[in-house]
Amino acid sequence: MSARRVGWALALLLCVAGCSDYDRARNAYSAGKYELALERFDVLARAGNLNAQYDLAQMYFQGIGTPRNSDQGWYWLLSAAGSGNVAAMVQLGALFESGVGATRDYATAAQWYLRAARRGDPIGRFNLALMYQKGIGVPKDEVAALAWFRLSIRAGSPAARDRADELERQLTPDEVRRTSELIERLEQAGSD
Repeated sequence: MSARRVGWALALLLCVAGCSDYDRARNAYSAGKYELALERFDVLARAGNLNAQYDLAQMYFQGIGTPRNSDQGWYWLLSAAGSGNVAAMVQLGALFESGVGATRDYATAAQWYLRAARRGDPIGRFNLALMYQKGIGVPKDEVAALAWFRLSIRAGSPAARDRADELERQLTPDEVRRTSELIERLEQAGSD
């Protein structure tokens, strides 16, 4: 076997081992063995597992298997989001938008929703569309709002359909055309 194939086989084995470690942590959590789940998530999170980082953040925020610790919750949530976990990005957007557990900061909320939206997350897209529609955290822009609602629908959010249809009825034909062009540009940017 060539060195390259050995390398690929080793990488695959490590991936499977890492996946099964995460599954064991999730199984411990599902079985109500929260202290064990916390331990396992902690090891995986420190090794860079984004899902474990997110789960660990939730356990610290909610005090599951450990006393509540918002500092640790924020640490792991920011780590997960910063490394690409879209659920963490959306949660950060919601925390900054609502001001629950954080100082209300609409611009920061919009930035986190945008990061999730660019990765195709339907909730990030929907929430960003709402912010554009209302002009909260971003300049009011109904063309951008409609574009993000339509992209949210494409990503699987049925809730965006009514909002998009209602908004589209309020726009001029030129604004609807500009929306289609914006969607095309956003999709192009997402595929680059």
